[in-house]
Amino acid sequence: MARRKTKTSKTFQQRQTERRRRDDARDLALVEEMASSFSCSVGVARDFAGQCEERLEDLDFDLLCSKLALDFWSSAPEPAPPVVDVLRELAVERQRHTDAITRLRERLLDLTKNNPTHHHLDLPLEHLQQQVRERLFPDPDLDAGPEFRGIR
Repeated sequence: MARRKTKTSKTFQQRQTERRRRDDARDLALVEEMASSFSCSVGVARDFAGQCEERLEDLDFDLLCSKLALDFWSSAPEPAPPVVDVLRELAVERQRHTDAITRLRERLLDLTKNNPTHHHLDLPLEHLQQQVRERLFPDPDLDAGPEFRGIR
């Protein structure tokens, strides 16, 4: 009978190295994408409109939770009214934030449709990538992967 080879397990260091390489590749892609997007007026407007959309989804859920909690506490027992008051105040603030983000998102989207606002920065893309990397990853020990050495 032939013996099956046992699959060799990777060491902890090997798994960590592979994870670090994946993280470095993901971080490099993020730096390149942000620098490219932020160097174009329409690109940055689209990016931030997308961020507004994501925030609105979060706020919708937050508002749903606020309403649910207020429904639960609609007839609060005597010691709870201060908590209910703050919950109401928080719901009002979340709605105000939702309204403001909605307006800003619409303005950003309108700007992406207007050709006179389309402009690209005159700086080299490598310079912009360096600026993004330094802001997102300020500690050189955290992002010292070989992929980043080319954009420093």
